[in-house]
Amino acid sequence: MRRSTPGVFEPKAPEALPYPLEVLEAALEPLVLPERLERLTAVARARVGSVTVVLESVIDPYNAAAILRTADGFGVGEVHLIDRGVHPLLVDSITRGCERWLDLVPHKGTEACVSGLLARGFELYVADARGALTLGEVARRPRVALCFGNERDGASEALRARAAGAFAIPMRGMVESYNVSVAAGIALHQVTLGRPGDLGAEGVRRLRARFLLESVKRPREVLARYLRDRALASGGG
Repeated sequence: MRRSTPGVFEPKAPEALPYPLEVLEAALEPLVLPERLERLTAVARARVGSVTVVLESVIDPYNAAAILRTADGFGVGEVHLIDRGVHPLLVDSITRGCERWLDLVPHKGTEACVSGLLARGFELYVADARGALTLGEVARRPRVALCFGNERDGASEALRARAAGAFAIPMRGMVESYNVSVAAGIALHQVTLGRPGDLGAEGVRRLRARFLLESVKRPREVLARYLRDRALASGGG
């Protein structure tokens, strides 16, 4: 897929919640069907915050988009996209809107991404066919950032230097490597297997509120009307 293909777009970080949680819940919940509310709550509770994904200058928007969709499917809600000479791009025919439910974190370089993750207690593990670690060993670590380099050159030396190690995915055929999106899918399956949702009550509530914003048409208009009606009801004019 060419990076100029129609439907290719830049990843963007989600906006901060515009109002306190109680306002978002009171205004938006009545507009969402009970079955949908149940689904939003279940997904938020299942989110695995102890695993994140790092994509360093992945070239093909198709690959990056496929990894996002897989991350969401395995309950991993945070993906970091590093611009290290290759601007991160996605393609909408593959993401199918999954970016709406994820925390995408673009970075202008590797160092800012790595330093931020290390400060939050993550250990970084790089996918590498020559890696000494197994995915089973990586899966036992408490907070894991799965790192994938671009399709041609792999992960940079700057990323490898700060990583806790590199892992390899076993291969039994003649090919020498997996496609990066396939490798990410295998790694995410192994590392999230058996991990429960771990955002905590407040984290679940915040994520659920964000999901509500994505589930209601013109949510800011709804919120403005709710606040106006509440002010009138309380005698505030």
